[in-house]
Amino acid sequence: MATLKDIKLRIDSIKNTQQITKAMKMVAASKMRKAEEAIVQARPYSEKLRGIVSNLSGGAKNSAHPLLEQRDGGKAVVLLITSDKGLCGGLNNNLCKNLVKFVPEHTADFEIVELVTFGKKGGEFFGHRDFDISDSFKNLKEKPMAEKLDGKVQELIRQYENGEFNRLYIAYNRFKNVITQIPIIKQVLPVEAAEAEETGDEAEFIFEPSSDSILKEILPQYVKNQAYTALLDNYACEHAARMTAMDAATTNAAEMIDKLQLQYNRARQAAITSELIEIISGAEAL
Repeated sequence: MATLKDIKLRIDSIKNTQQITKAMKMVAASKMRKAEEAIVQARPYSEKLRGIVSNLSGGAKNSAHPLLEQRDGGKAVVLLITSDKGLCGGLNNNLCKNLVKFVPEHTADFEIVELVTFGKKGGEFFGHRDFDISDSFKNLKEKPMAEKLDGKVQELIRQYENGEFNRLYIAYNRFKNVITQIPIIKQVLPVEAAEAEETGDEAEFIFEPSSDSILKEILPQYVKNQAYTALLDNYACEHAARMTAMDAATTNAAEMIDKLQLQYNRARQAAITSELIEIISGAEAL
């Protein structure tokens, strides 16, 4: 049975941990507000750009631009965006597990998969599994990470145009609200005209000089924008999940302290009662 000193040490230890989780919750809440503002501002542009690209690609032939060319089989590349740090619940694991299920379900679309990981947790998850990680970026702040992502996407666009792989996917967590983060795996290349129905943007445009020349400029920007928006989404999800996890940890710590305090009081009362019995017994013996 634990002594009074042991119980007291456990209470003090949990109180110290509670202070840390409370501070981490406040920091995550502050970062989440900024990240939420960033993704809320970025989404309208991203969705409008997606609608325009869908309209353009719907009326263009596959030969109008290499990024529209549909190719079956071969290699697929997945940009996996996770966090560098943990303590954010099951956010990263849920996304990685979805990707593990996604690959065998789409064997008709590609034969092999190559991963490019942004964030330490994705690299750790797939590092000891049967997946080929061609490149990995980790332990970078938000601005350097965005710059690395932009450079990597440009490189992947060139590789796709050269026929080095046939499909490009982005796997990330989409921010819905503080409580809900949705794992997303979506195809970015080749650009699919069918997306026009999803966007609901079926307006007609007049292009000058031509839609084909505009495609050459707008399609690479569209791919880079999709990747950047996914990165912003994942940052918002990371901070929201960490805030929720630290809030739960703080609440659990308070409950543990209450239980241990009750145990401490009972043990202390038992010790006092035992001492009184010994004193009374000794007095009666005299």
